Order: sequence, then structure tokens, then C-alpha cells
Amino acid sequence: MPDRAAGREEASGRARRVEKERVGAWVRAARREGRGPDAEETARKAEVARVLAHVVERAREVDEIGATLAFTFWGEEGALTPLGYRLERGGERAGRSAEVEGLERMLHPVFTEYVGRHTGEVVLTLRREEARWAVDYDATRQGPRPPEAKTLPLRTRGTTADSLRALHEAARKGLSAVQVPSRGAARVELAVRLEDGRPTGWELLEARYTHEGSGGAPRPLSPEVVGHTVQVLLPFTEGVGPRTVLLVLRAEHRPAEVEARGRVESVRVERPPSAFAPTPEQDWYHSMHEATLLRWREGVYEGSAWLAQKGVEEAALWFAVGIAGKGLGFFATKGLEWLPRALAREPEAAAGWLRTALKRLSQQEQKSFEQLWGKVALEGEQALSRGEREALRSLFVRLEQLVQQPLDGDLKKELRREARKYYAKLYPQLAEALDELGEELPVHHRRPLQYAHLFPAEDINAGENLAILRKFAHQEINLLWGRFRQARPNPTTDEVRRAAEIIDRHFEPWYHRVDNPPGSSKAAEGAREAALRELRSQFPGL
Repeated sequence: MPDRAAGREEASGRARRVEKERVGAWVRAARREGRGPDAEETARKAEVARVLAHVVERAREVDEIGATLAFTFWGEEGALTPLGYRLERGGERAGRSAEVEGLERMLHPVFTEYVGRHTGEVVLTLRREEARWAVDYDATRQGPRPPEAKTLPLRTRGTTADSLRALHEAARKGLSAVQVPSRGAARVELAVRLEDGRPTGWELLEARYTHEGSGGAPRPLSPEVVGHTVQVLLPFTEGVGPRTVLLVLRAEHRPAEVEARGRVESVRVERPPSAFAPTPEQDWYHSMHEATLLRWREGVYEGSAWLAQKGVEEAALWFAVGIAGKGLGFFATKGLEWLPRALAREPEAAAGWLRTALKRLSQQEQKSFEQLWGKVALEGEQALSRGEREALRSLFVRLEQLVQQPLDGDLKKELRREARKYYAKLYPQLAEALDELGEELPVHHRRPLQYAHLFPAEDINAGENLAILRKFAHQEINLLWGRFRQARPNPTTDEVRRAAEIIDRHFEPWYHRVDNPPGSSKAAEGAREAALRELRSQFPGL
């Protein structure tokens, strides 16, 4: 048993390596496809230009001497992800006009030569002086990489109209409940939930009056406050994945004005402590998801079109981990037993299972699944129409049914071909032999394809279920399974499992070998007879 457990761990390690290579290829493709030779540098420059425009615009709004603006970023590989923003007011006296063009010239080398090429957290602080801004930055903070941080800079210099419109509408609705006392002031705290660049929720946490005013009907916030809030929040939509942004706004109502005015005082991303200990599953999904979003955000390829080019084979890890992360309960689908079990396993196992499971669908059904789940992942559940939700739910139910049905002959042939290709990736040192020897070196399924439906939550093409061996040894194993089928035409799951373990025990010396052990032909016959005796003791009638 210890050796068998070690073998399973080795197979899992090989599968993890293969999935890691897939992730790397996915990200490299995102960096390369649809971009010219200077794309990386172009993207870095665009990233800096967007951040600079945001910083300068916030500075343009402040004229109080002594006021400070603090911007916190995570920098990595030229990508800059906002983590926090804070405005601290100065005195009441306004200074002379500060030339923001001069501030931009001062900040540009800071971002291009340092912040933009730094990995880690950076705090940029601007302090308003009489007629200029003083600049300081601090990169001494040590901390783990935030889960929402980007690693791929965007080469777009602005925000799409659709994204801006969605955020503005969410802000308008979210701030519509805020009331400020007539001639009074209030401190407002809100939680904005984002997923990728989409606002998915807006909650008023607290609206506390800091000055009661003179009585009278409370005043709503002006449209200018909504617009300002959108502009401050906009950079925070460039993160990856789900997160909550906490926003504090101070508002006041002045005499003779119909509505209250105000400014955002602080913004910070809130995340649970567990978010700083990402699993390999989260890292892989983050990398693939960000790469897919890059195509979406830059518009080089429409997101679902790029996914269609990749296909299920390459996208399976992204699909599997994304589905598990959102939870199958997301679809309120009853009767799903095997899918949740399969997708709750290690990411490499879940991805392998999904690859083989989706092959049971027709090509049209596979295409529909890719398009619908890709839409959920890129645009959110709310982007699905009622009909699309029903179609996606039906595909999950159909998969649940299909994995419990025996494989047909054509699908067995396809899975054998896929198993051979996958085995070559798992054991690259044997790839050449697999190619040269062909049928003389078959890939053996320890639990036969004929019984895949008895193990619906397991990938029949998983590395731990595959082994190469010489043809003569494989023929001996096939003879044993032929006897088993005759004696047990409708076996149980446990019977197949026990039979496979017995056969493995006697033929493991031939597994994962290209050469023939000394006297192997005769020894294989002896192994067959010994295995047959043990099988007969377990299964009378053989």
C-alpha cells in the first residue's frame, strides 16, 4: 500500500506539471496573440499613462494647502493595480494655482523608471504646497501579493463606454439612498462589490451625520458627487476576480444650494485573511483568467472568440476551477451528485475529468457549453438571458447523466488517442518510444474504458489510471479482463476496483517500461496464471 500511495502521488505530481505548462502556454499566448513585437513596452506605457491621468486628475481637484493624497499600488511586470486611495484635508486656505502639467512631468519618471518596474506595494504621496505639489513614494512595505493584482499590463489608455456606463449606473443607484441634513454634513461609508471590472453589488454601510444643520428636508447628493465617485473608483475596476472595495465619502449641504456636494475621502480593497495564502488552484485560475480578461479588455479578440480558438482541451482548467469556485448551487440545479464531487477535487484532477466528460457531449453541445460558461466567467451571471441560464443548467444535468452511461465505441477510440497523447506529456522521456513503437507499446487503462461509467466522478484518462507496457503483456491482461467480463457481465464498482487491483499487483513490473524484463514473455504468462488464480478466489465462476 505505501508503494501504491507513492505511485498515486507521483501521478498527481506529473499531472500538476502538465497543467502548469498549459497555464504558462495560455498566458504566453495572451501576451503574444494579436500584438506586435513591441506590444509589451506599449502596454507598459499605456498602463503608466492611465495611472498618471488618474493621479493628476485627483490632484487637480485639491487646492487646500497642506492637503495630502496617498495612492497605493501593487506593481508587477509593468502592471499597476490600485489598492488604496486617501485624501487628507489641509487648512481652509487655498493656495495659488498649482501647475498639474509640472506634476505630471515630475511623476512620469517615478512611474516609468521605478514604480512601473517594481514588484510589490508602493505608496505614492502628494502634498499640496503653496503653488506646487511635493512628491514622495515608499516601497518599503513588505507583504504578500494581493489576489486581485494584475501581472499583465493593458495597452488600452481608457475605459470602454460600456464599463463606464455600468459603473455610473451602479453608483447612481447606490448613492441615491444617501441623504445629507439641510445645511449639515455627513460621513458615508459604502461597500462596492466588484468581480473583475464589473460592479456586482453596492451596499450603504453607514451614513452618519457629522453636523446636524438647521433642520428642514434632507438633501440628496448632486450628480457631480456621483461622477466624482465613479472617477475615483474607476481604476479599482482593473483588478482580477471578486473583491469588495470600501469607500468613505464626506458630503455637506450649503445654503442656497438644492443638492449636497461631496468628495471621496478614502478607498481601500477589503479581503479576508485567507486571501493571502493562495492555493495552486487559485494561482492557476488567476493566471488563466487574467490572460482571458486581457483579450476581453483590450479588444484584440472578443473574449469568447479567443476562448473558441483555445477549445475545451486548453480551457478545461479555467472552466473546472471557475465552476467549482462559483459553486454548482449557483445554478440551483437539483440532482447533481457526481459533477460537484469531480469538480471539488484538486485542480489538475478536476480539469482532467472535465476534459473527458465534455467529450461525451455532441460538438454543438460542447460549443454551447464553452460559450455560455465563458459568458458567465467574463461578463457575470447577470449577462445570461433566462433562456441561456436554462440552457447552461440543462448542459450540467446532461453531463451528470452521460458520465453514468457506458462509452460507445467511437468515444473509446477517441479517449484512447487522447490517453496516448496525454501519457506522452506525463512521461516526456518515453514520448519518442511511444511514437516509434506504435502498437507494440500500447497505453493500458488499469480500470478499462468499458467500466468508465462505474466511476463517474473520476477521469478515466487520469495519469494514475494509465500505464504503457509491451504488447504481449497487454494481451495477457486483456485475456484476464475477458474472463472477468464473462463471469461478471454486470459488475459492481467495487468488483471492478478489486479486479483492477489484483491485475495491477501481478503486472506492475511491466508498467511504464519500454524494455522487456529478462524472460518477460514467459514471466507474463506466469503473472497471468497467478492473477487468474487470485481472481477466481475473489470471483467464483472465472
